[in-house]
Amino acid sequence: MWNDTNVPLAYLITFRTYGSWLHGDERGSIDRFHNQYQSPYIASDERWREYNKQLLKIEPVIFNSKQRECIAEAIWKLADFVIGY
Repeated sequence: MWNDTNVPLAYLITFRTYGSWLHGDERGSIDRFHNQYQSPYIASDERWREYNKQLLKIEPVIFNSKQRECIAEAIWKLADFVIGY
């Protein structure tokens, strides 16, 4: 079914925290030169990941369970506001 109402069918909310997924990571990565639909990820490279880790100005940010709960609650509240339920 075609949506011609200018109303989004869905929202995708995604983000990473500082230093939690560096180029060279075993999960692969995307950079500005490999950022096209269905383009392959950049292969893992431990030396490149380690180099990028050394460039970090502070330790990587990893949320604890309380922080994750707070973020999830904020996203749900925003969704309720935007959608109007």
